Amino acid sequence: MTKFDPSQIQWRVPWWPVPPEHDAGTAAELHRELCAGHVLFGRTVQAIGRRQDCDDVLFYLGEAVPQFAVVHLTYARETRPEWPETVLFDTLEGWIERCMIPDAEDFGS
Repeated sequence: MTKFDPSQIQWRVPWWPVPPEHDAGTAAELHRELCAGHVLFGRTVQAIGRRQDCDDVLFYLGEAVPQFAVVHLTYARETRPEWPETVLFDTLEGWIERCMIPDAEDFGS
């Protein structure tokens, strides 16, 4: 999978880029939580963003649609495929419009 460069995003609080040195650990945590049947099970991911006020992480999924997912990490091994809660976005622009901008407005920034 081609790496995504998070510096191309104009981040708005409460979202921040995941430092490159934390990407692998965050992706590993996601894979520990997933069970068979989860929409991201077996997928290669790259952690690129994180909300500062909760356990939501933005993952890049690669060039095929959907390209991005926001996952609410639980820090537990899940046994039901609907957990961890995941919202898919076809494009970066879709995530910005449907997630980052509303989150920033709700957060007051």
